[in-house]
Parts: sequence; C-alpha cells; structure tokens
Amino acid sequence: MQLRQAIESAYRHFVENDVPSPRLNAELLLMFVLARERAYLYAHPERELTTDEQAQYEDVIRERARGCPTQYITGHQEFWGLDLLVSPAVLIPRPETEHVVETVLELVKEYNFDGTGRIRLLDVGTGTGCIALSVASELPQTEIHACDISEEALEIARINAARLALGGKVLFRKSDLLSVYAGEKFDFVISNPPYVGEADADKVQRQVREFEPRIAVLSGHEGMDI
Repeated sequence: MQLRQAIESAYRHFVENDVPSPRLNAELLLMFVLARERAYLYAHPERELTTDEQAQYEDVIRERARGCPTQYITGHQEFWGLDLLVSPAVLIPRPETEHVVETVLELVKEYNFDGTGRIRLLDVGTGTGCIALSVASELPQTEIHACDISEEALEIARINAARLALGGKVLFRKSDLLSVYAGEKFDFVISNPPYVGEADADKVQRQVREFEPRIAVLSGHEGMDI
C-alpha cells in the first residue's frame, strides 16, 4: 500500500468512527510509524509501506478509532514549542493552556520585585510540567516550584524537565494542593485545575472521559471542589 492510499484509508475509517480531525490524525500516526516529518508524506506519496509498517499503522489506527488519544499512542505533545512526553498518567496539555503561560509572562513584567529582581513561582497540579517548564524556558532566573498529588505524573514531569535541560530550573514535589507548602511565600501561584463535575462527566469528549486520568479532569459533583 502506498503512503497516500494508507492515509486515505485511515481518513475514511476515522470519519466513519467520528474521530475529530480525521486527516490530521491519519497523517500524525503515519508520521509516528515511519518516524518522519509531514513533508516526507507529501514528498513521497507513492512510497510503498513495508509489511511491518502497514501492520503497525493498522494497529495504531484501530487504537485511535476506539478513542485512544493520538498523543497517548505517540507519547508526545507539543506545548509552547516544547516537545513533552505524555502518558495515560497525565492530562494531555491543551493549546489554550498556553494562555496561562502568556498571562504569567505579562504579569511578571509588571511585578514589583521589591528590589530583589527575583521571584518565586508555584505551579499546582503540574501534570506533565507543561506550565512550569514553559515559564522556566522563558524566565531562567525565576525560582520555580511545581507539585502534583500523583507520583506517576511527577515522574513524567521530571523526565520532561531532564529532556529539555530544565531539570535544575524546577523543583518538583508531591503535594495535595498546597499542603506541603505551609508557611512558604510565593509571588505567583499558578494552576490549571480539574473543573469538570461528576454530573457532567458523560458530556465531555469520549477520549477525555475514557482515557485521560479522572483525577486530572473531574472535581466533585459540580466541578468546583478543587
């Protein structure tokens, strides 16, 4: 099967199974299988898939069609220009969360440093570490702390920090919200907390409801507990 034929077949399968952005998903998954950039797909549409490549592509297509997010299949998600590792232990970073980073960077410019020129910042519920690491990449002199209640999430965040050469810029700790920071002072506390109510759990996208960690999505009956 040629690359363009494989993409078209996956596209039709995704349309039939109500997968969002069907062509984008078909291309991203083929890029993953081939370990190639998108330009390669367009430059070599008649390139034949090997038997192993076709079998692997069919496997990931089935996974995506049953609802598994593409990011969990490939293990990667881009955020703020950073390549982050993701797993089912963490919420997949959303593009709109970049607005949080933008807001922090704007506020820091206006902040009164009391003459010290240094601030302390805490990211609560860090997940992949996307917010803390993005801020660290922009503000290397800032003292950044990040916490999560999930050990599995913290492991992913620490790996991301190491991969991005930001391991020494963010201090990760396990904490139920602010519990381990009693008495400490921070100039900024940032969080993108769970806000979906148990009562509305059936209204969120299938891939969120069935595959992303409930602890990172749901927050009590009305969604306001956190």
